[in-house]
Amino acid sequence: MKELHPNILNDYEHQVNKLIELHREESDFPEMESFGVNRELLDDYLFNYQAILDSEGSQRSQQTVYGIIALVPVIVLSAFPIQLLPWKNETLTLLVGIVVGVALSLIIKGIRVVMKRRNLQRHKDSNPDVVAYVDAVINYHNNKQD
Repeated sequence: MKELHPNILNDYEHQVNKLIELHREESDFPEMESFGVNRELLDDYLFNYQAILDSEGSQRSQQTVYGIIALVPVIVLSAFPIQLLPWKNETLTLLVGIVVGVALSLIIKGIRVVMKRRNLQRHKDSNPDVVAYVDAVINYHNNKQD
């Protein structure tokens, strides 16, 4: 049951803030000012970045939505009498409905992933100084790990 509860302290925003808190006292740690960034700008960037990442909702809600979308063609096909369908077979009707529903769910998921990536890229493009600072913080931490 524990895996069903998201760990909100393990998201991108909290990870970057934790790295800054962990290393900010070190002399060779990247300074915000040298990147033209202040704390408010960084917090706004991280908050909006995390909001874009979380825009699809939890995994459970995504599975529910895509499951319902996958069932819609089955329900629609079941509304028609078998005699009106080209294949006149209940099993084949069910299989066609499932295949169409899964394909529809995958197409919608693909569109949402592309939109999320595009929104993230736009957000990064509009904040190049903050992106450079966050990358420097992550690289600093990774180099300390080695």
